[in-house]
Amino acid sequence: MRLEDVTAEIRPRSDWEAVDLGFAMIRRDFWRCFTVWWLALLAPVLIAGWFLREMPLVLAALFWWWKPVGSRMVLFDLSRRLFGEKPGWKAVFREIPRAWIRRFFYRMIFARFSPWLPVTLAVEDLEGLRGKPYRQRAKQLARRGDGVVMWLYFAADLTAAWLALSVFAIVIMMMPEGESGPWQAALESFDQSNPFDIPLVISWTAAGCAMLGMALVDIFVTGAGFGVYVNNRTWLEGWDVELAFKRLGQRLGKLAAVLVLAASLFFPLSSHAQETGPDPEIIREVKSHEDFKVHSETYKVPVSKSKSSSSSGGFGAVPAYVALIFGYTALAALLGFLIWVIWNNRHAFRLAYSGGGALKEAPSARMVMGMEVTAESLPKDIPTAAWALWTAGRRHEALALLYRGTISKVIDVARVEIQESDTEGDCLRRVEDAGSSAHPDYFKGLTGAWMRLAYAAQDPPEMEVRALCESWPFREGRVG
Repeated sequence: MRLEDVTAEIRPRSDWEAVDLGFAMIRRDFWRCFTVWWLALLAPVLIAGWFLREMPLVLAALFWWWKPVGSRMVLFDLSRRLFGEKPGWKAVFREIPRAWIRRFFYRMIFARFSPWLPVTLAVEDLEGLRGKPYRQRAKQLARRGDGVVMWLYFAADLTAAWLALSVFAIVIMMMPEGESGPWQAALESFDQSNPFDIPLVISWTAAGCAMLGMALVDIFVTGAGFGVYVNNRTWLEGWDVELAFKRLGQRLGKLAAVLVLAASLFFPLSSHAQETGPDPEIIREVKSHEDFKVHSETYKVPVSKSKSSSSSGGFGAVPAYVALIFGYTALAALLGFLIWVIWNNRHAFRLAYSGGGALKEAPSARMVMGMEVTAESLPKDIPTAAWALWTAGRRHEALALLYRGTISKVIDVARVEIQESDTEGDCLRRVEDAGSSAHPDYFKGLTGAWMRLAYAAQDPPEMEVRALCESWPFREGRVG
């Protein structure tokens, strides 16, 4: 891996920017990724299709189960193209059997339902880790952007289903007139009292549309996971800093070569110094001294004669073990999903206790977007002080004071859990989720005025700023 050959801009990104980076890499080499994805699944689909020609919907379910094999091939191609390599078709065909069998039972049975698969697959295939090092590395890299990856994983199947229905509808609408005889016969033979007995023509069309939708969506999900993986390694390992130093070293190396050439012209080396050397007699005399004699000692290490026993269990219980592992995996996936839902909606449980006398622990954020929001760092009358700064021409300081003062009151009074890493959009979303106690309408207007001034250098009208100061909802005695 040579960072200087990278074909994308390496810099720390937010989670969704990392997803967009993965999408951009897929769009750049879409037909290549689409081809290698299908090459990995072509043989299994053809073999399974021959045996399941009367059950195409079962074939579609197996196709969904086999998707990580195609993801591995897309990851193989993307990872090499990112660092300037262009793997040939010979390398692709040589990699396909490895994608089929590499950690088959772990990836296709035990961890098949893992919502972090788009990121952990890169740890498994690109870094080659196994066992405890793999679990530690996967946990480390999935810590940043885990919510984004889970949303991608769960939304992928819904998007694939929507895409399959769209393709199915297009097939029906674009069918030439006079060629719909098999369709009409299939629809007339369909028995609504037995909805599971679907005619083969309809079943095969639906299965084909579903497989096409899954292929298109999985390619982009794999690219998004790889983008998150690259971004996490950039944050953890400082790829952008290393790349900057390497480029600086290349520029300084050229300068050093010029300086060495110039020095060799002005200060030529003495040929006499190169020709003369130490006397061989002196060398032999020094080496024959007692201090240079090599001494060696031999120790006998007792060897244990106990035989190492190795036992191999029978394979009769393998199906039972596989069934047990599958059951535990499904149960763990369901339990993990429930815990994730409860954790992401924990504010709803806390709101139930906010009015019943139970004390909530105050959020501990002291700095938000580089601005201090503690009560000690703010004046007593925040809107009056902000308006005084505005009239004095210090407009940026005025709105900054009003904005961070509002965030401080939202945290202390409304108990909104604003984190130190939140952006303006994150803060607005948290305030809106908190309800009327946080005054979301006022906060939305203030956020818009602050962002126009801070990022677009557009001064808000003086009447708008005056209205924001006069209607500040956190004055003492004001009723929310």
